[in-house]
Amino acid sequence: MGTTPDLGHVVDLLERHRRDGMHDGAQCYVSRRGEVLLDVAVGESRPGRALEPDDVTLWYSSGKPITTVAVLRLWERGRLGLDDPVGAYVEGWGAGKEACTLRHVLTHTGGFTMAGGAELFDRDLSYPDALARIAAHPAEWEPGTAAAYHPSSGWKVLGAVVEAVDGRPVDRYVREEILDPLGMDDCWLGVPLDEQARLGDRLAPVHWKGYTLLAADGDGYRMAPYKVDRIHNEPWHVAKVEPGGGMRGPARQLGWFYESLLGCRPAVLEPRTVEVMAAVHRHGLRDRLFATEIPWGLGVQRSLTGGTGHRAFGHNGMASSRGLADPEHGLVMVLVTNGLPSLLAHEQRLFEVTDAVYSALGDEVARTRREAVPIAQAYGLGG
Repeated sequence: MGTTPDLGHVVDLLERHRRDGMHDGAQCYVSRRGEVLLDVAVGESRPGRALEPDDVTLWYSSGKPITTVAVLRLWERGRLGLDDPVGAYVEGWGAGKEACTLRHVLTHTGGFTMAGGAELFDRDLSYPDALARIAAHPAEWEPGTAAAYHPSSGWKVLGAVVEAVDGRPVDRYVREEILDPLGMDDCWLGVPLDEQARLGDRLAPVHWKGYTLLAADGDGYRMAPYKVDRIHNEPWHVAKVEPGGGMRGPARQLGWFYESLLGCRPAVLEPRTVEVMAAVHRHGLRDRLFATEIPWGLGVQRSLTGGTGHRAFGHNGMASSRGLADPEHGLVMVLVTNGLPSLLAHEQRLFEVTDAVYSALGDEVARTRREAVPIAQAYGLGG
């Protein structure tokens, strides 16, 4: 494979971001064709306690592809169809969303977001209660005709579909069909209270560093502080089964998941299914939440900042993380931080780390990667 790339600049960046107040600690894992190039943790988990590479961190939406793979395992076995209506699996589904299919949910075109507030994610609601609210939520557009990101609701639906088809709750299905076969023993879709006690200080909290969300303000909207550490570090929330944003584990083990998809570990999907997942299934629709056009595969992003390869796919997590696989270059990269800064600060962090990883791989990758478009330009901020 030649000379091992020097990824010291990546570590330097993570330390600089820590000094700049974006996070207290970060884990980063990089491999190429199954060879580990970087597996590091910097900074602190909590004051006075270093963050370790095997600490259990919150991935937020970077864990979405694991639920996606749960659905696609059932699809490749002929147990469900991508164009099946959600109503065939979820009781009470309707309110104008009757035409919504599993493909619509996987591409965030299902006609619903429930993103005006984070109540379904942040409240101590049972899975059935949350699902009933989503099922009864009025359509915001005709399914398939527009796009808006489902922060948590769509993946609640997909988790329910997995249970309806297989019979096992989605957290158990994920454990037995995906995590255990890949040796991802320190990963959980909802960490039970007894496991939280066993993990102790290895269970890393998240820290608010300035993140904001759009919130109603009289007749309009404003960006308001979203101090998630007040909720997401609570034991009941750590234990909550959230298929769209509740996966926890070491960054390296999310890297093992992506290595499986590239054929470097035991397969959790057939190679042809990975190709279907990573193909572009949505293009030319402006996302109403992100206010930009984003191409999507099935439950994965097909556009990632920082100058990735043209076939790269993966997912970002709320102001904190990114996981990606690049089939063209055999590359896996996972970044998980414990600090949630402003959206643009986080996007700049992702841009810099991703660009540094690709740049370290040298001329071979440089000739075939996408242009590393600066964040200000990518978001149309001028300057």
